[in-house]
Amino acid sequence: MRTSIISLAFAAIIGLVIGLLLQSPDTTPPTTKPMTITTKQNATTSLASAEITNINISNITQQLKQEIEARKNLQAQVNNLDKKIALLEKQSNTQIKTDSATSPHNTTSSTRANSTWFNQQALIDAGMDAAEAQQLKERFEKQELETLYLRDKAVREGWLGNSRYREELQKLEAQTGNLKETLDEKSYAAYLFASGQPNRISVQSVLSGSSADNSGILPDDQILRYDNQRIYTGRDLRNATTQGDINETISIEVMRNNRRMELYVQRGPLGIRMNPVSIAP
Repeated sequence: MRTSIISLAFAAIIGLVIGLLLQSPDTTPPTTKPMTITTKQNATTSLASAEITNINISNITQQLKQEIEARKNLQAQVNNLDKKIALLEKQSNTQIKTDSATSPHNTTSSTRANSTWFNQQALIDAGMDAAEAQQLKERFEKQELETLYLRDKAVREGWLGNSRYREELQKLEAQTGNLKETLDEKSYAAYLFASGQPNRISVQSVLSGSSADNSGILPDDQILRYDNQRIYTGRDLRNATTQGDINETISIEVMRNNRRMELYVQRGPLGIRMNPVSIAP
């Protein structure tokens, strides 16, 4: 009985082993297909990344080229601006020189103090008493204020530039003319200088064959006297040349290179162009 049971058990084991052996084995690795898909995906991703990288590099290169070109254009603009600025500075300096030569407030003295409206110290330096210099300063400033108010009134009422305005302005300017009569020549010249007004005229050019040319007057000469009359402005000289006999010869005093010279001319037009200047007396 026991032997039969063992035989049956042995037969069952043999049958189980044979059944297992008869099954078809799965030779395809279960991970092969997923690995193949993953490899393809990685390759695709790498290719896409490479393409994106190439596109980025191309874009960056293009941007760099554009930036370089923009910087070149900017530098060219800066260079052009520098040239224009240099040209404007040159023109400005030329204009300043021209204005200095033609302005009625021109000064050729380094001692001219133009930081204030009226240079009171210039009067004192010319030998005037401090109290008198103060009075002249107050008188000048009062006249300047009256001139400003006159112009403002004329603008508001609409008569600026017409005969009424000229008449009123002449009345104010006549006050300066009175100073010319009351002050000595040096003090009056100092007053004109202190108030920024011309107190001499300088010869700009001489007409060939003119009375001035024949007498030896040269450009840059400063005319001080004409027929012993002190000359402060071009108006003074024009008035002096129309007086007396046209056929007479008169003396004319000039300043040339800081040296006074006396020349002789025939009365009448000198044949010169003049520049007003302001010189410390």
